[in-house]
Order: sequence, then C-alpha cells, then structure tokens
Amino acid sequence: MYEGRTFQDYEIGERFESEGRTVTEADIRMFVGATGSTHPAHVDHEYCADHPLVDGVVAHGTLTLAVTDGFLSDEVTTPAALALNYGHENVRYVEPVYPGDTLSAAMEIIETDQRSEEWGSLTLDVELANQDDDAVLTETQTVIVATSENESVRD
Repeated sequence: MYEGRTFQDYEIGERFESEGRTVTEADIRMFVGATGSTHPAHVDHEYCADHPLVDGVVAHGTLTLAVTDGFLSDEVTTPAALALNYGHENVRYVEPVYPGDTLSAAMEIIETDQRSEEWGSLTLDVELANQDDDAVLTETQTVIVATSENESVRD
C-alpha cells in the first residue's frame, strides 16, 4: 500500500514553490555525456563568445526542463501516494541558463480531471526562474495521481 496525498487532496489554484538549485558546467558536461548532444552553444566557449544571443556556454533547454521536472517531482508527485508524469506541453525556453545560475520553480494547479475511479490528472502551469527572478522556462505539465478509491492506496 502506498501512503500520501491522493487526487482528491489537490485543488485548483494550489501553488508550490521549489528550493533553488545551481546549474554547473559539470551538469552540462554530464548531460552531454548522457545525451550525446554536443552543439557548440553547450561546449565551446569560443563559439559562444561570438554568438549574438548568448553570453557564454549555456545549459541545454532539455537539461533545464529536467531540472524543472525534478522540482515538480519533489513538490507534487513525491508527496503523492502514487503518481507519474503524463507529459509536458507548451514548453518554452525563454532565456538562456548559464553555469552558476540558481534556478527555482513556481507551480500552480490549473486543472484537475478524474479520469477513472482509480486515477485523476493534475495540470500545472510551471515557471522556472533564475536568481534574478527572470523566467527562463515556462510550460504546462500534467501528472497522473491515484484517487482515494485506488486499491493501491486503500487501507
């Protein structure tokens, strides 16, 4: 049996704030190793020095999305009795993320949908910001959460 919040415990308008996490060049290098994505914007300081849109090596957009997903997991799905990520929509990388930037997320439930007797979904607006409170990523994320009627969470 799983313990924690069930679908019925979440409400539209409920907000969550994450702690901060500082992105390092090591994070970027590890992401390169994990994905094989070696675009020069992420690995070549000379290329970035001449690039008109960045001020240095930048984190991959999908790395920042992964950090965002970790924040949502910590704040929303880990406290749930049983939950899974269902998907990301409208992901926008609105500003570059540089090594040394400290990121945090603000998340708000904007929709709930009981999909069956045992499962419901929560849709959240998510904004990832840097230490200057500048938005660097925005998205809508949906997670699936067990209802109180789900056999896996019943007493």
